[in-house]
Amino acid sequence: MAAVVLLVTAGLAAASPASAADEWTELDSTYGGGVGLAACVAQAENERPTSWTCLGGELTTADASGQVTSRTIAEDFADTTADGGGVGVLADDYDSWCESGSVCGRRISDYIAEVKGNGAYGNSQGVIGAFDFIVRQAFNGQRPRWRNLLIWDYGPTIIPQEFTNNCRINQTGTDGYCGQNPFYFGNVSSASWRSWRPSETGYYSNSSLTSGSGRYHDDHYGSFMASGYSLIFYASTIHTGRWDRCNASPYCRSYQVPWSP
Repeated sequence: MAAVVLLVTAGLAAASPASAADEWTELDSTYGGGVGLAACVAQAENERPTSWTCLGGELTTADASGQVTSRTIAEDFADTTADGGGVGVLADDYDSWCESGSVCGRRISDYIAEVKGNGAYGNSQGVIGAFDFIVRQAFNGQRPRWRNLLIWDYGPTIIPQEFTNNCRINQTGTDGYCGQNPFYFGNVSSASWRSWRPSETGYYSNSSLTSGSGRYHDDHYGSFMASGYSLIFYASTIHTGRWDRCNASPYCRSYQVPWSP
């Protein structure tokens, strides 16, 4: 069967040779992801931007001048709390959790939530590689804390630039900030395919306490390069959820997982 397909393809190519501009490297069929990621990659194929990244159904592009634009191509966020809700500290299942989804969130307890984004990136010729970006948020009283994980799925070595954990204050119009934690993952590749920050057991935390009866959420995003390419790729924002009750004992609690705009 494979030989027949090859012969037919060769015949079509001879009749209608494709230009280099028409060539497109598809997302590896063995890689998971969901309908949002698939729709996002299809949009990138249609537009052929200089640099693009899909994190779930969110497409972030950069043109030749470095102008970065991010927009939602398809809403595809799954609540997978039943996979691990109520068990406290989970076993390490980050390579199997949400592999058939685009972006997944889950509540571990009133004080702990996680989000995972399945990502792909490329250029005007198609997909270059794929990755997972995972964030775990865990309160320490009134202090939000985050643990971050970058996983290489396939492609060249990923060379992370700056990533950021942001605590945001829900406001009408532009949200305020209640803490910001820039950090840098290590390179990930086939030889070393995971990078934790700050560690497998540690957390980054805000320098000041979050307090008040208002509502809060978090934004997590970053940028990276790929070995052999001069482009910068931008991973769009993912969120662990929303929280409030920071002025009451026992302080801040999640009230909305998964995230809902």
